[in-house]
Amino acid sequence: MVTNGLQQAFLDRGGFSEVIWKGKHTNRIILQLSATNDDTNEIYDYGITILGSATDAIAVEEERLVVKAGNQAITLIDLNNCQGKVTHWDGSIAFSPPGPGHSALEFNVPGWAGTDVQAFVASWRFYHLLPALMKQPNTATNQTFLTENGDNFSSWLLTLRTNYPEEFRMLEQAATDIFPDLDAVLTPLTQFIASASSREKHLHHPIPLRHMSDGEVTFLAWLSLIFAPENLGSSFLCAEEPENHLHPHLLEILVELLLQHQNGLGTQAAQVIITTHSPYLIDRFNLDDLIVADKWEGATPCTSPASKEHLRKLLERGELGLGNLWFAGALSEDVR
Repeated sequence: MVTNGLQQAFLDRGGFSEVIWKGKHTNRIILQLSATNDDTNEIYDYGITILGSATDAIAVEEERLVVKAGNQAITLIDLNNCQGKVTHWDGSIAFSPPGPGHSALEFNVPGWAGTDVQAFVASWRFYHLLPALMKQPNTATNQTFLTENGDNFSSWLLTLRTNYPEEFRMLEQAATDIFPDLDAVLTPLTQFIASASSREKHLHHPIPLRHMSDGEVTFLAWLSLIFAPENLGSSFLCAEEPENHLHPHLLEILVELLLQHQNGLGTQAAQVIITTHSPYLIDRFNLDDLIVADKWEGATPCTSPASKEHLRKLLERGELGLGNLWFAGALSEDVR
Protein backbone atom coordinates (compact mmCIF):
# COMPACT_ATOMS: atom_id res chain seq x y z
CA MET A 1 0.00 0.00 0.00
CA VAL A 2 2.72 2.49 0.96
CA THR A 3 5.13 1.50 -1.83
CA ASN A 4 2.91 0.94 -4.90
CA GLY A 5 -0.37 2.48 -3.77
CA LEU A 6 -3.62 1.09 -2.40
CA GLN A 7 -5.16 0.31 -5.79
CA GLN A 8 -2.12 -1.68 -6.92
CA ALA A 9 -1.97 -3.54 -3.60
CA PHE A 10 -5.44 -4.94 -4.25
CA LEU A 11 -4.81 -5.60 -7.95
CA ASP A 12 -1.69 -7.60 -7.09
CA ARG A 13 -3.84 -9.86 -4.91
CA GLY A 14 -6.67 -10.42 -7.39
CA GLY A 15 -8.95 -7.58 -6.31
CA PHE A 16 -10.91 -6.68 -3.19
CA SER A 17 -13.03 -9.85 -3.28
CA GLU A 18 -9.92 -12.04 -3.13
CA VAL A 19 -8.43 -10.07 -0.24
CA ILE A 20 -11.63 -10.18 1.82
CA TRP A 21 -11.91 -13.73 0.49
CA LYS A 22 -14.76 -16.18 0.82
CA GLY A 23 -16.86 -16.88 3.92
CA LYS A 24 -19.16 -14.28 5.43
CA HIS A 25 -20.10 -11.43 3.09
CA THR A 26 -18.71 -8.02 3.98
CA ASN A 27 -17.55 -5.05 1.98
CA ARG A 28 -15.31 -3.47 4.59
CA ILE A 29 -11.69 -4.05 5.68
CA ILE A 30 -10.38 -2.28 8.78
CA LEU A 31 -6.63 -2.09 9.43
CA GLN A 32 -5.12 -0.63 12.60
CA LEU A 33 -1.53 -0.05 13.68
CA SER A 34 -0.04 1.21 16.93
CA ALA A 35 3.73 1.76 17.11
CA THR A 36 6.10 3.45 19.56
CA ASN A 37 9.22 5.38 18.60
CA ASP A 38 11.70 4.21 21.24
CA ASP A 39 13.94 7.24 20.66
CA THR A 40 11.23 9.86 21.28
CA ASN A 41 8.58 7.79 23.16
CA GLU A 42 6.02 9.04 20.65
CA ILE A 43 3.09 6.70 20.02
CA TYR A 44 1.69 6.51 16.48
CA ASP A 45 -1.90 5.26 16.13
CA TYR A 46 -3.01 4.66 12.55
CA GLY A 47 -6.25 3.27 11.17
CA ILE A 48 -7.81 2.90 7.73
CA THR A 49 -11.21 1.57 6.65
CA ILE A 50 -11.45 0.38 3.04
CA LEU A 51 -14.74 -0.25 1.24
CA GLY A 52 -15.06 -2.62 -1.70
CA SER A 53 -17.81 -3.07 -4.28
CA ALA A 54 -19.13 -5.96 -6.34
CA THR A 55 -17.01 -4.68 -9.23
CA ASP A 56 -13.87 -4.73 -7.04
CA ALA A 57 -13.66 -0.93 -6.97
CA ILE A 58 -12.24 0.32 -3.67
CA ALA A 59 -12.61 3.52 -1.68
CA VAL A 60 -11.13 4.74 1.58
CA GLU A 61 -14.02 5.39 3.94
CA GLU A 62 -11.93 6.65 6.86
CA GLU A 63 -8.23 7.21 7.59
CA ARG A 64 -6.64 8.62 10.75
CA LEU A 65 -3.11 9.08 12.07
CA VAL A 66 -2.69 10.40 15.61
CA VAL A 67 0.68 10.97 17.28
CA LYS A 68 0.78 11.03 21.09
CA ALA A 69 3.76 12.84 22.61
CA GLY A 70 3.55 13.17 26.39
CA ASN A 71 0.17 14.71 27.19
CA GLN A 72 -0.29 15.95 23.64
CA ALA A 73 -2.19 14.20 20.85
CA ILE A 74 -1.66 15.58 17.34
CA THR A 75 -3.80 14.41 14.43
CA LEU A 76 -1.83 14.29 11.17
CA ILE A 77 -4.46 12.49 9.06
CA ASP A 78 -8.18 13.01 9.63
CA LEU A 79 -10.11 11.91 6.54
CA ASN A 80 -13.67 10.68 6.06
CA ASN A 81 -14.87 9.87 2.53
CA CYS A 82 -12.17 12.12 1.01
CA GLN A 83 -13.12 15.03 3.26
CA GLY A 84 -10.88 16.33 6.02
CA LYS A 85 -7.27 17.38 6.51
CA VAL A 86 -3.72 16.10 6.24
CA THR A 87 -1.56 18.34 8.42
CA HIS A 88 1.91 19.04 9.79
CA TRP A 89 2.81 19.13 13.50
CA ASP A 90 1.81 22.82 13.68
CA GLY A 91 -1.61 22.22 12.13
CA SER A 92 -0.75 23.67 8.73
CA ILE A 93 -1.95 21.76 5.66
CA ALA A 94 0.58 19.21 4.36
CA PHE A 95 -1.31 18.38 1.14
CA SER A 96 -4.84 18.07 -0.19
CA PRO A 97 -6.89 14.94 0.60
CA PRO A 98 -6.19 12.17 -1.94
CA GLY A 99 -8.85 10.65 -4.15
CA PRO A 100 -11.27 7.96 -2.91
CA GLY A 101 -9.09 5.01 -3.92
CA HIS A 102 -5.91 6.27 -2.30
CA SER A 103 -4.35 6.36 1.15
CA ALA A 104 -2.59 9.47 2.45
CA LEU A 105 0.37 7.23 3.28
CA GLU A 106 0.95 6.62 -0.44
CA PHE A 107 2.42 10.10 -0.76
CA ASN A 108 6.04 10.88 0.12
CA VAL A 109 5.92 14.52 1.19
CA PRO A 110 9.19 16.06 2.42
CA GLY A 111 8.90 17.46 5.93
CA TRP A 112 5.62 15.72 6.73
CA ALA A 113 5.78 13.51 9.84
CA GLY A 114 3.49 10.93 8.21
CA THR A 115 6.36 10.10 5.85
CA ASP A 116 8.14 8.50 8.83
CA VAL A 117 5.20 6.11 9.23
CA GLN A 118 5.25 5.41 5.50
CA ALA A 119 8.97 4.56 5.63
CA PHE A 120 8.42 2.39 8.71
CA VAL A 121 5.73 0.30 7.00
CA ALA A 122 7.69 0.16 3.73
CA SER A 123 10.61 -1.41 5.61
CA TRP A 124 8.55 -4.45 6.65
CA ARG A 125 9.70 -7.70 5.07
CA PHE A 126 7.74 -10.87 4.26
CA TYR A 127 9.48 -14.14 3.41
CA HIS A 128 8.43 -17.35 1.69
CA LEU A 129 11.78 -18.69 0.51
CA LEU A 130 11.85 -20.86 -2.61
CA PRO A 131 15.18 -22.69 -3.17
CA ALA A 132 14.57 -23.23 -6.89
CA LEU A 133 14.48 -19.46 -7.39
CA MET A 134 17.27 -18.78 -4.90
CA LYS A 135 19.67 -20.94 -6.92
CA GLN A 136 19.38 -18.79 -10.04
CA PRO A 137 22.37 -16.54 -10.88
CA ASN A 138 21.86 -12.79 -10.44
CA THR A 139 23.17 -9.62 -11.97
CA ALA A 140 25.90 -8.38 -9.62
CA THR A 141 24.29 -5.24 -8.21
CA ASN A 142 24.04 -3.93 -4.67
CA GLN A 143 20.92 -5.10 -2.86
CA THR A 144 19.09 -3.33 -0.04
CA PHE A 145 17.16 -6.42 1.09
CA LEU A 146 16.61 -10.10 0.34
CA THR A 147 13.46 -10.45 -1.75
CA GLU A 148 10.36 -12.31 -0.55
CA ASN A 149 11.17 -15.58 -2.36
CA GLY A 150 14.96 -15.07 -2.22
CA ASP A 151 15.52 -14.83 -5.97
CA ASN A 152 18.31 -12.24 -5.46
CA PHE A 153 20.15 -14.49 -2.99
CA SER A 154 23.56 -14.57 -4.73
CA SER A 155 23.60 -10.82 -5.28
CA TRP A 156 22.45 -10.27 -1.69
CA LEU A 157 25.31 -12.41 -0.34
CA LEU A 158 27.77 -10.54 -2.57
CA THR A 159 26.47 -7.24 -1.16
CA LEU A 160 27.03 -8.47 2.40
CA ARG A 161 30.54 -9.77 1.65
CA THR A 162 31.60 -6.61 -0.21
CA ASN A 163 30.01 -3.86 1.89
CA TYR A 164 29.49 -5.50 5.29
CA PRO A 165 32.43 -7.88 5.85
CA GLU A 166 31.88 -8.19 9.62
CA GLU A 167 28.25 -9.25 9.24
CA PHE A 168 29.24 -11.67 6.46
CA ARG A 169 31.99 -13.07 8.70
CA MET A 170 29.42 -13.80 11.44
CA LEU A 171 27.12 -15.48 8.91
CA GLU A 172 29.97 -17.61 7.53
CA GLN A 173 31.25 -18.48 11.02
CA ALA A 174 27.80 -19.66 12.11
CA ALA A 175 27.43 -21.73 8.93
CA THR A 176 30.84 -23.42 9.24
CA ASP A 177 30.20 -24.15 12.93
CA ILE A 178 26.94 -25.89 12.07
CA PHE A 179 27.99 -27.68 8.86
CA PRO A 180 31.24 -29.48 9.86
CA ASP A 181 32.38 -30.09 6.27
CA LEU A 182 31.73 -26.53 5.14
CA ASP A 183 34.93 -24.51 4.80
CA ALA A 184 33.67 -21.25 3.24
CA VAL A 185 30.73 -19.52 1.57
CA LEU A 186 31.87 -18.08 -1.76
CA THR A 187 30.43 -15.31 -3.94
CA PRO A 188 32.39 -15.47 -7.22
CA LEU A 189 31.77 -13.05 -10.09
CA THR A 190 31.64 -14.10 -13.75
CA GLN A 191 31.06 -11.32 -16.30
CA PHE A 192 29.02 -9.22 -13.86
CA ILE A 193 26.95 -12.25 -12.82
CA ALA A 194 26.87 -13.38 -9.18
CA SER A 195 26.27 -17.01 -8.28
CA ALA A 196 27.12 -18.18 -4.79
CA SER A 197 28.93 -21.43 -4.06
CA SER A 198 30.43 -23.31 -1.13
CA ARG A 199 33.81 -24.87 -0.46
CA GLU A 200 33.94 -28.12 1.52
CA LYS A 201 36.98 -29.50 3.32
CA HIS A 202 37.23 -32.86 1.58
CA LEU A 203 36.31 -31.82 -1.97
CA HIS A 204 38.73 -30.50 -4.58
CA HIS A 205 36.36 -28.00 -6.22
CA PRO A 206 33.67 -25.58 -4.97
CA ILE A 207 30.04 -26.67 -5.10
CA PRO A 208 27.96 -24.30 -7.27
CA LEU A 209 24.74 -22.97 -5.81
CA ARG A 210 22.60 -25.03 -8.17
CA HIS A 211 24.10 -28.24 -6.73
CA MET A 212 23.85 -27.27 -3.07
CA SER A 213 21.05 -28.86 -1.06
CA ASP A 214 17.80 -26.95 -0.62
CA GLY A 215 18.25 -27.15 3.14
CA GLU A 216 21.73 -25.62 3.10
CA VAL A 217 20.70 -22.78 0.79
CA THR A 218 17.59 -22.03 2.85
CA PHE A 219 19.54 -22.11 6.10
CA LEU A 220 22.14 -19.69 4.72
CA ALA A 221 19.35 -17.34 3.64
CA TRP A 222 17.82 -17.29 7.13
CA LEU A 223 21.28 -16.71 8.61
CA SER A 224 21.76 -13.76 6.27
CA LEU A 225 18.57 -12.20 7.62
CA ILE A 226 19.54 -12.78 11.25
CA PHE A 227 22.99 -11.21 10.80
CA ALA A 228 21.99 -8.50 8.31
CA PRO A 229 23.39 -5.05 9.18
CA GLU A 230 21.00 -2.63 10.85
CA ASN A 231 20.59 -0.38 7.82
CA LEU A 232 19.61 -3.38 5.64
CA GLY A 233 17.43 -4.96 8.30
CA SER A 234 13.77 -4.49 9.11
CA SER A 235 11.90 -3.60 12.27
CA PHE A 236 9.14 -6.09 11.36
CA LEU A 237 9.72 -9.43 9.64
CA CYS A 238 7.24 -12.17 8.74
CA ALA A 239 8.45 -15.67 7.82
CA GLU A 240 6.21 -18.24 6.13
CA GLU A 241 6.93 -21.77 7.40
CA PRO A 242 10.70 -21.51 7.94
CA GLU A 243 10.77 -25.24 8.67
CA ASN A 244 10.45 -25.95 4.94
CA HIS A 245 13.54 -27.75 3.57
CA LEU A 246 15.25 -27.79 6.99
CA HIS A 247 16.22 -30.80 9.11
CA PRO A 248 14.54 -30.49 12.55
CA HIS A 249 17.96 -30.12 14.20
CA LEU A 250 18.84 -27.22 11.88
CA LEU A 251 15.49 -25.65 12.72
CA GLU A 252 16.27 -25.77 16.45
CA ILE A 253 19.70 -24.20 15.87
CA LEU A 254 18.16 -21.48 13.71
CA VAL A 255 15.74 -20.48 16.47
CA GLU A 256 18.54 -20.49 19.06
CA LEU A 257 20.62 -18.17 16.88
CA LEU A 258 17.64 -15.89 16.30
CA LEU A 259 16.80 -15.63 20.00
CA GLN A 260 20.45 -15.04 20.96
CA HIS A 261 20.74 -12.28 18.38
CA GLN A 262 17.41 -10.74 19.44
CA ASN A 263 18.46 -10.73 23.10
CA GLY A 264 21.75 -9.05 22.17
CA LEU A 265 19.93 -6.27 20.33
CA GLY A 266 17.49 -5.63 23.18
CA THR A 267 14.84 -3.03 22.33
CA GLN A 268 16.38 -2.55 18.87
CA ALA A 269 15.52 -6.12 17.86
CA ALA A 270 13.02 -6.64 15.07
CA GLN A 271 9.56 -7.98 15.76
CA VAL A 272 9.33 -11.39 14.09
CA ILE A 273 6.11 -13.22 13.19
CA ILE A 274 6.41 -16.84 12.04
CA THR A 275 3.72 -19.10 10.60
CA THR A 276 4.40 -22.78 11.14
CA HIS A 277 3.00 -26.30 11.28
CA SER A 278 6.13 -27.69 12.93
CA PRO A 279 5.96 -29.02 16.51
CA TYR A 280 9.78 -28.88 16.55
CA LEU A 281 9.68 -25.15 15.93
CA ILE A 282 6.86 -24.55 18.41
CA ASP A 283 8.87 -26.39 21.07
CA ARG A 284 11.55 -23.70 20.90
CA PHE A 285 9.19 -20.94 22.04
CA ASN A 286 7.11 -20.12 25.10
CA LEU A 287 3.36 -20.32 25.54
CA ASP A 288 3.19 -16.52 25.66
CA ASP A 289 4.76 -16.31 22.19
CA LEU A 290 2.01 -18.24 20.43
CA ILE A 291 -1.13 -17.24 18.55
CA VAL A 292 -3.16 -20.14 17.17
CA ALA A 293 -5.07 -19.67 13.90
CA ASP A 294 -8.02 -22.01 13.32
CA LYS A 295 -10.53 -22.32 10.50
CA TRP A 296 -14.22 -22.33 11.34
CA GLU A 297 -17.17 -21.75 8.98
CA GLY A 298 -15.01 -19.88 6.48
CA ALA A 299 -13.48 -17.58 9.09
CA THR A 300 -9.99 -17.62 10.62
CA PRO A 301 -10.29 -16.95 14.36
CA CYS A 302 -6.96 -16.29 16.11
CA THR A 303 -6.59 -17.01 19.81
CA SER A 304 -3.85 -16.84 22.42
CA PRO A 305 -3.41 -20.04 24.48
CA ALA A 306 -1.42 -18.15 27.12
CA SER A 307 -4.58 -17.59 29.17
CA LYS A 308 -5.10 -21.35 29.64
CA GLU A 309 -3.68 -21.91 33.11
CA HIS A 310 -3.94 -25.71 32.91
CA LEU A 311 -1.63 -25.69 29.87
CA ARG A 312 0.91 -23.60 31.72
CA LYS A 313 0.90 -26.08 34.61
CA LEU A 314 1.33 -29.03 32.23
CA LEU A 315 4.36 -27.33 30.69
CA GLU A 316 5.84 -26.44 34.08
CA ARG A 317 5.60 -30.08 35.18
CA GLY A 318 7.32 -31.18 31.97
CA GLU A 319 4.62 -33.75 31.21
CA LEU A 320 4.24 -32.55 27.63
CA GLY A 321 6.10 -30.16 25.36
CA LEU A 322 4.48 -27.20 23.66
CA GLY A 323 4.83 -28.90 20.28
CA ASN A 324 3.03 -31.99 21.61
CA LEU A 325 0.18 -29.85 22.92
CA TRP A 326 -0.19 -28.13 19.57
CA PHE A 327 -0.06 -31.44 17.68
CA ALA A 328 -2.81 -32.80 19.96
CA GLY A 329 -5.01 -29.75 19.31
CA ALA A 330 -4.91 -28.62 22.94
CA LEU A 331 -3.80 -25.08 22.06
CA SER A 332 -6.80 -24.34 19.84
CA GLU A 333 -9.88 -22.54 21.11
CA ASP A 334 -13.39 -23.89 20.62
CA VAL A 335 -14.93 -20.97 18.74
CA ARG A 336 -18.29 -22.55 18.10
